Amino acid sequence: EVARELARKTQKYSENVLDSTNAFEEIVDDPGRLKGLPEGAREQARKDAEEKGYGSVDKPVWRFTQHMPSVMPVMQYAEDEALRKSLWEGGCAIGHTDGYENIGLIHEILALRDEKATLLGKSNFADVVLERRMAKTGRRALDFVEGMHQRIKSAFDREYAKLSEFKAGEEGGAVDALNPWEVAYWSEVLRRERYEFDEEELRPYFPIDRVVSGMFDIFEQLFDIVIEERETICVGAPEEGPPEKPMATYPPEDAPAEVWHPEVKYYSVRSMSGEHLGSFYADWHPRESKRSGAWMDSLKTGEPGRSRLDGQRQPHLGVICGNLTPALDGKPALLTHREVETIFHEFGHLIHHLLGDVEIKSLNGINVAWDFVELPSQIMENWCWERESLDRFARHYETDTTIPEDLFQKMRRARNFHSGMAAMRQLSFGKLDLELHLNYAPRKDADLDEQLESMLQFYQPPLKTRGPTIIRRFSHLFSSSTGYAAGYYSYKWAEVLDADAFTRFQAEGVLNRDTGLAFRETILSKGNSEDPATLFRDFLGRDPDPNSLLVRSGLA
Repeated sequence: EVARELARKTQKYSENVLDSTNAFEEIVDDPGRLKGLPEGAREQARKDAEEKGYGSVDKPVWRFTQHMPSVMPVMQYAEDEALRKSLWEGGCAIGHTDGYENIGLIHEILALRDEKATLLGKSNFADVVLERRMAKTGRRALDFVEGMHQRIKSAFDREYAKLSEFKAGEEGGAVDALNPWEVAYWSEVLRRERYEFDEEELRPYFPIDRVVSGMFDIFEQLFDIVIEERETICVGAPEEGPPEKPMATYPPEDAPAEVWHPEVKYYSVRSMSGEHLGSFYADWHPRESKRSGAWMDSLKTGEPGRSRLDGQRQPHLGVICGNLTPALDGKPALLTHREVETIFHEFGHLIHHLLGDVEIKSLNGINVAWDFVELPSQIMENWCWERESLDRFARHYETDTTIPEDLFQKMRRARNFHSGMAAMRQLSFGKLDLELHLNYAPRKDADLDEQLESMLQFYQPPLKTRGPTIIRRFSHLFSSSTGYAAGYYSYKWAEVLDADAFTRFQAEGVLNRDTGLAFRETILSKGNSEDPATLFRDFLGRDPDPNSLLVRSGLA
């Protein structure tokens, strides 16, 4: 009964987030308000307005939404503070307006999870969730978060203080706290001045088709596989977003694969000997009814031939989705470097699923301890920073040239800009999550915003304006019965694992096939068939060292 109620409440929470996200739009009719905004973002906003029937050829207008490719460029680049503030307020309203208010659902979800823990003989929901994860208990997970907090707090404070001083110097005023809609903007201004680097300079080198094909090329070499695009066909009216479990059966090998939208592509993954290991759908760009963010899903888990009577491998099937910058005005979809990292990240999850070689389906692929599952995804992001691998896919969409050395060096120098603030943001989410699921008191009259603000006072910068906390739109925690509940710390936990594991690739060669095959054999193929700590030691030869992450982040 508790499980059924959790399924209903979390589904409603998810619907409220999606519906209130789509309910927001900001229409701008004065081009002067777009100053500072990259050309691609402006053009996408104009096209978006045109598709909604706003404006005309003679009098264009620009439409902004709460989808990331729309809102992030505004927060980072727009000189118009009122525009940035409006979009920030729009984000605060997600899950927090009439008809979409999620706070009551959050109390109900937390109470149901607490009840579940009691029924299962645990003192809190975090201990239920973490019993079979690397952290084992909620207290140990919280100790990890608080320990990392102590190690980066001084860098975090120093970065925010310097940002406040920089803004005051630029405006000729006294040093003061920033507003939340000022942080990303002034951070970008400071980064451009300090490193003479603008992320938008990289976009022409990241056309999505080249990024994807180059990524395939890298991991074909490392993991000894072949990835082939298959013909597709979209039958009937295109669906805006993928179904919950789309196309969970294999298309015939001799026929086009049926997809839910013309943009969706379908690929097969084979061994070098031709054995079919798995297939997957890829759906990269935003549409209104499509869930926000980026994700991978395992649609069907296969079996190795040795576990089947007929001796024939049953392939895996998966899907990879994103909400990335779309193509515009005859140009290919040109991505930011962060979006490229997103593709590599989600492909890491996907390849973990597709290369699984475990006889018991429930132990295959991504069905691992949640604080281990991000290792195969986060480690893939490292190939977005190495010259040798970048040259495989980062090529100018018009000239086919690689990233110039001076731009590459600027990009590398700027990599750890505000790394303390970025790390603290992740830790604050982990702290919020664990406090809710370790210490929840089921009182509907409690003001969760006030409680969480108090808990997070040393995890957040002292901003001049405080909005509601992220909990009303924190889909990772509340859009499914468990999801990342009591597990958000695992991003930072797995980041420790990935930074340390990648040191072997750095030592032996980032495109070294033998190292790649070792990673495939010890990590990707094993699923949950052995303890994750054992798998990590099998690959690296020792237990993880947290200092590797601090070194990579420039914090040690």
